[in-house]
Amino acid sequence: MNFPTAGLENIIDNEDFYSLLNVRRDATQEQLKASYHKLCVIYHPDKQDEGNQKNASDIFAKLQEAYSVLSDPTKRHIYDVYGKQGLEAEWQLVERQKTPQEFQVEYERIQRMRAQQLLEELTHPEGSFKVGVNATSLFDEQYSPEGDEYYDAIIMLPEISHMSIQQSVQAPLTMSTMAKLSGGIQSSNGNGSGNCSFILKKTYSPKAWGEFECGATDTRNLNLAFKGYRSFSHGIFAVARIPLNFGFDGNAITIEVPNTNLSVGRMMNERLYGSMDLTTTRGFRSNLSSSLIYNHPQFRVAGKMQFGIPHSYGLMSFSYKLPHDSSVDCTVKAGTFGLVVQYGAEHQVSEHSAVSAQVSVGMPVGVTLTLKLTRASHTYAMPIMLSDELNFAATFYATVVPVALYAAVQLLVIKPYQNREKERKAMEDEEMLANEIHKKHKEAQSLITMMKETAQRKIFQEKRKRGLIIVEAWYGSFVTHQSSVITKTKVCEVTVPLQTLVEGSKLQLPPGITKSGIPGFYDPCPASEKKLKVTYKFHGKTHRVVVDDQEPLRMPLKSHLVEDCEEDEQTTV
Repeated sequence: MNFPTAGLENIIDNEDFYSLLNVRRDATQEQLKASYHKLCVIYHPDKQDEGNQKNASDIFAKLQEAYSVLSDPTKRHIYDVYGKQGLEAEWQLVERQKTPQEFQVEYERIQRMRAQQLLEELTHPEGSFKVGVNATSLFDEQYSPEGDEYYDAIIMLPEISHMSIQQSVQAPLTMSTMAKLSGGIQSSNGNGSGNCSFILKKTYSPKAWGEFECGATDTRNLNLAFKGYRSFSHGIFAVARIPLNFGFDGNAITIEVPNTNLSVGRMMNERLYGSMDLTTTRGFRSNLSSSLIYNHPQFRVAGKMQFGIPHSYGLMSFSYKLPHDSSVDCTVKAGTFGLVVQYGAEHQVSEHSAVSAQVSVGMPVGVTLTLKLTRASHTYAMPIMLSDELNFAATFYATVVPVALYAAVQLLVIKPYQNREKERKAMEDEEMLANEIHKKHKEAQSLITMMKETAQRKIFQEKRKRGLIIVEAWYGSFVTHQSSVITKTKVCEVTVPLQTLVEGSKLQLPPGITKSGIPGFYDPCPASEKKLKVTYKFHGKTHRVVVDDQEPLRMPLKSHLVEDCEEDEQTTV
């Protein structure tokens, strides 16, 4: 059985105050009071036998709770908008004289504050792990001097060329200040290095924030950086970053401005974005670039042109979303350095995990395959250098092997595992659901036992005047009205609860409320469509009616009269 995303708990906990009091959602205070008093007469503990007083006390307490909420305009408004969860908010912070609309605004403010408090208690770890592999020996012809038996005997295997680990944690210090601590180590061809940094970010307004960064490396360097953001009218914004690098060699201190960056952009509409970036590097080499990005729910197109020293280039990128949480992308980059084509695919394995593969082909990069796993905020990447030059065989294997390998893993490992997990979760949900239904069934049976005396008294009164007598009533999921067998696992008998609600040879159930909340009812089939089927007698004639769960019911009506009463039709689930 598949349950909606609201969760199994919300399906089971379907108690409705309006249904409990048997009133419409737009009922007046007078109607609420009249219905409440009528039900109190039926369920008051003092009017019950000693064996039924506990059940009567439980239902009486529920009636009091429902009436106390719906009779208060403020609580009723909160209940209508947010349900029972809204009533659990910290309303002691709210002034009693506020209007319902002001209460709604206050409730949303309190929820935001509570969410912010939870946020302040959390850190947000992020990390990346990268291992670079040099596998050019598999495809490139290795140098071997002619006639040298020593070189002929050497077998060149793939090897790890570089490795890096980056980790960071961040946490809010105040409502507008955030701190981030990060560090990393790198190793390339046997040489290693490390770095760490501390970032303090201050948000001044929704339109402006600033960052201060302080970092150090193992080469006796101290790095400082200042970064700021400001948005203006018409969707225009600017971002600037100014770094400073302090070097110490024992005798002197050097100060460098390595990479100053200024970006100015504009949101032209909700999907189109453009920017211009000016960057100066060491030696005051500068480059100016312009970017244009178009985001569509189904695809993304981006273009960039850069002019500068030592390289100028143009770039075009396109990505497209495929069914089943997959996407493909392709990028072409051409400039003074050469031509590079990148293409790849990504698949969302689960809610927090994604795998991707990307192939880079061109000059001067050769052929490189990058495999990546993203798990929540952590990334694991493996760039594999297959060839230092353009190589058709390397390109073919880089394209075909990851697809075939992933398809095999998906078919032999991932899919079976997901199916097992889905079956296990379904069995747990069904077991939990069966236990809850059994619990609700026992509670309903206890109430029905308590109601029987009242129902018998009303039947006696109705018989004397040939009034309304409920012959049988079933509530649940029905396949058809004309079948002959009732599967009682999906329906519950509600003859006694309905007879208890008969007043003056009339019975009315209001629209827009679930009938599972009526005392003596319960939901025998959560997440399924339900109906109420009633067979009753009025003036000695048999009547029958079937209504949907939230459809109003009014009895008796002439349209319910059964023409052929020789044999009552039964209903199958």
